Amino acid sequence: MMKLKILLIAILTIVGLNTVNAQQGYSEFQLNYLPSLPLGETKDFTSKFSFRGLGIEYNYYIQDHLSVGLATGIVTYYEASDGIQSLTVVEDGNNVTLSAKQYNYTNVIPILANGTYYLQPSGQVQPYIGLGIGGYYVMRWVEMGLYQVKDDKMQFGVAPKVGVMAPLSYGLALNLGLQYNSAFGDQPFNSLDFKIGLAWKY
Repeated sequence: MMKLKILLIAILTIVGLNTVNAQQGYSEFQLNYLPSLPLGETKDFTSKFSFRGLGIEYNYYIQDHLSVGLATGIVTYYEASDGIQSLTVVEDGNNVTLSAKQYNYTNVIPILANGTYYLQPSGQVQPYIGLGIGGYYVMRWVEMGLYQVKDDKMQFGVAPKVGVMAPLSYGLALNLGLQYNSAFGDQPFNSLDFKIGLAWKY
C-alpha cells in the first residue's frame, strides 16, 4: 500500500502542476516504457534485466531550449536462486536459519524534479540532455518459503539523462533516451533505464 500511496501522490502533484500552468505557456506530458539494467550493488541483489518499468513526466517549457518538471514511475526487478539457499533471520529474539529456494525483489519509485536542455528544439531530430534530483523509494525483500524479509527506504539520488525527440505529428513526438539512476545510502541503488515513449506538447 505504501508504494501505491507514494506513486499516487506523485501523479497528483504532476496533474496539479499541469493545471496551474495550463494557461501560462508550453507544456508537455510524457508516458515512457522503461526497460532497466540493474548496476552495482543492485545487480548483486537482483541481477536480471527488467522489462517491467513505466514512467510519466510533466515538463513546463521556460523557453524552447529549456524545460523544468516532475517525473515518477515504477520499475521492478526480480531474481530466483538456482537452488536451495540458507538465510539466518531474527524472529522473537531468536536466530532462525531458513533453507529454501530464494526469491529476491527490488521495486523502485522515483520522485524527481527535472531540468532538460534541448539542443535543437525545432529540428526533425531533437537531442536533449537533462538532470533529475529527488527521492527514490526503494523496496527490497527476500522471500523464502513462508518467510519474507523486507527493507524499504527513501533515498536521495540524481538521474542524468540523454535522448532524442522525433516529432511524429503536430504536438506528438517519439521519445528515445537513456537515464542513469543513482540513489545514495548504506544500500545504494543504481540502474540504467532505456526510455521508449511518447511526448504530447500543448
